[in-house]
Amino acid sequence: MLTPADRERIDRFVAKIRDSGSDGQRVHTAVLAELSDIHQRVNPKTGKPYAMTTNRSLITSYRNVLKSELGEDAPVLEKFKHSADHVVEYRQHQQKRREERHRNQRPLNGQEHIERAVALLSYNAKVRWSNATAIAGVVALTGRRPYEVGCVGGFEPDSADVVRVMFRGQTKTRETERVDTPYSIPVLAERDLVLETVARIRENVDPALDNTTYSQRFGKEVGTVSKRTFTDTEGQPITPRELREAYAAVAYRKFASPNISEVQFYNDILGHQGDMSATLFYFDFYLIDNIASQ
Repeated sequence: MLTPADRERIDRFVAKIRDSGSDGQRVHTAVLAELSDIHQRVNPKTGKPYAMTTNRSLITSYRNVLKSELGEDAPVLEKFKHSADHVVEYRQHQQKRREERHRNQRPLNGQEHIERAVALLSYNAKVRWSNATAIAGVVALTGRRPYEVGCVGGFEPDSADVVRVMFRGQTKTRETERVDTPYSIPVLAERDLVLETVARIRENVDPALDNTTYSQRFGKEVGTVSKRTFTDTEGQPITPRELREAYAAVAYRKFASPNISEVQFYNDILGHQGDMSATLFYFDFYLIDNIASQ
């Protein structure tokens, strides 16, 4: 998500590149200075350098704006990219993170997790409506991202299976055709509760909001609801991002056939395609209860 400050920073850089014209040396100098500044930034809230993943995401945002403003083949794109050393360092960093997750999974009571989500949505619908609460509850039961639930996701009944919906509107995908291609996902509780909640969200939240605006309006509150409502069995709160991981763990136990591996099942229901490396980051939880399978 780009902050207003990040967008201003990128706009200034694009203007600088425009002013450089065909002067390759000026462009080269500007790129080196900008990349250096990005990697030396300090988070004012923590007083520490930003995480490698944060810087990497910002560089990707720069490149996306450069492509949009200057064209897909703009010469500056050959220079403004991750260095070979940074690529190696990033891969090592990601591997370490993945190993830490797999060696330190968190315990989760699957049935209790579902019951909390159902109670949250039922109260929200019947007693006191809140968009953020509705979004958090649907995220818990479907494993979709908050922005997908709040704005861009499409949810329709899967005519082939009463416990599933057809979902479209996948974000954070490199395959553009994937965004509008529906695929089937299981719902952890009564399907109609989710569909009715999503329909009401669509009446209250503008689906045309971009991710940044959505996050500014609802991100903090959705996070508060999630961490207040959902916890692992050790009492540690579950964030909206982690709700997606908890969903996958519960859905596997509840819906997977015995002949499919966890990683393949996760890959399918999370909308990941091809390479399973991204899916390996979603194994944060293990279930401690014998939740009934369907």
